[in-house]
Amino acid sequence: MQTTSLDTTVSATIPATPFTPYRTALDVVHEGIQAGQLNSALDGLFDSLSLRREDDPEAWPEFAQSCLRHPLRHILHQDPFTYRAFSKPRGYAGDAVMMDYIYGLGDAARAGQEATPIGRAIFRHMGTRPSARAVRYRRQLLAELIDRTATRGGSRVFALAAGHLREVEMSAAVRAGRLEHFVAMDQDQASLAVVDRDYREFGVLPVSGSVRQILSGKVNLAHFDFVYAAGLFDYLAPPVATALTSRLFDMLRPGGTLLIPNFAAGAADTGYMEAFMDWHLIYRTHDDMQALAAPLAGVRSVDVFDDDDATITFLLVNKQ
Repeated sequence: MQTTSLDTTVSATIPATPFTPYRTALDVVHEGIQAGQLNSALDGLFDSLSLRREDDPEAWPEFAQSCLRHPLRHILHQDPFTYRAFSKPRGYAGDAVMMDYIYGLGDAARAGQEATPIGRAIFRHMGTRPSARAVRYRRQLLAELIDRTATRGGSRVFALAAGHLREVEMSAAVRAGRLEHFVAMDQDQASLAVVDRDYREFGVLPVSGSVRQILSGKVNLAHFDFVYAAGLFDYLAPPVATALTSRLFDMLRPGGTLLIPNFAAGAADTGYMEAFMDWHLIYRTHDDMQALAAPLAGVRSVDVFDDDDATITFLLVNKQ
């Protein structure tokens, strides 16, 4: 990444005390944004917060809370994306509307128009960050795997925690009606309403359901050629994640494919997400993802890989 004046200011203050550079960084970012250096100031903020979180994990939670008492918060929360995560109008961060903001779909245009000028500028910048690029890559990969499923003769797809299911807009197989059955499950009724409105014409069936119902066997679904859960595992503790992986794998037909994405340990935007968005995820390493697949029986192949920015890790499991 190109070095900015913010980076120089922060590094120059490091010898003072362990905490001074991070407090100074907030002040420098605040001044930089007010001086019209928004993009470089924000990139410096992301870098300094990530460094702080990594270097002093024990003190990080308290520091992250202190960030909300800094005047910078009132600037950053003019960004519709940052503020929606923080305010959680649907009860949780990272909802389907936020994904639409990243994709530039749904309410994204209106959110930008209704924001203040500086809020719009931050909103645009957020779309350039590694986390946004990774989410867009995830969407593209899902569409490609849906199409690959159809090309190989598969006809049944299941999406858990489907959100607004925007990947189907990029899927030639869905739009051509080449799938026999596409089930989109979510516990968010507002998300299901959007799926029903926008994609029922392509044969997508929105279904209300939760992880707990699947694990308890109250929802009996099986015989799919491709199963995935795009943004769900970021919120699941290891025992639940492992149990759900097994259950989803059991839903596959022979030769079927399971895809589980998860934000990666060390993702670049984590500090900002936790400090100013109150958006906390469960991050996983490659070993963590491999561990999810370890108990599975009847596996033909397992692949773990990242997007180009090493922000999201993907577990791809093929059944025998």
